[in-house]
Amino acid sequence: MDQLPDIIELGDLLYRVNATMGAAEAQGALCGMICAQGSVDLSDWIDHVLGEQEPGAPTLHQAVDKLTQLEQVTLATMNDPVADFRMLLLDDDDNLMDRVEALAQWCEGFIYGLAAGGITEDSELPDDSKELVGDMVEITRAGHEGSDDSDELDSESDLEAYEEIEEYVRMGVLMMYEELQPLQTAQSIH
Repeated sequence: MDQLPDIIELGDLLYRVNATMGAAEAQGALCGMICAQGSVDLSDWIDHVLGEQEPGAPTLHQAVDKLTQLEQVTLATMNDPVADFRMLLLDDDDNLMDRVEALAQWCEGFIYGLAAGGITEDSELPDDSKELVGDMVEITRAGHEGSDDSDELDSESDLEAYEEIEEYVRMGVLMMYEELQPLQTAQSIH
């Protein structure tokens, strides 16, 4: 299976084209839209990520290529029967505060993607999905609060807590996708 694009490289490309989202947030938005709609029009999602752009810039073409790769791998892994879904986040060797911030941005993008896909605060969601969205809102707050904190998160317990939260979000997204789009996930298993 193809690999996700490198988060740093994609983030740099998105920054250089002055995109409205960073790399982690872009994949979060994609996953939110997929959960809400079952599928996503690639150009619609790219428009959300990039915002208004001047066509023809070489960097823009590179960004679109990387976003296309991100969409293809994300969709394939979300429909993978062995739950091989991977979130575009920083690596284990990156600073834990940066990792927390990237996860917060991912969750922010996911919530945005749900809204862009038509799920509003008034939408009826299954209880587990509703709880996941509430938890993601809290994670986005933690990321913003943590970015102001100069104390380094580096203890073993901080790392374990982060890894548990990341796995909770990853599995929660798959659960929500299955709850909101049962036909999509059932078709991918066969």
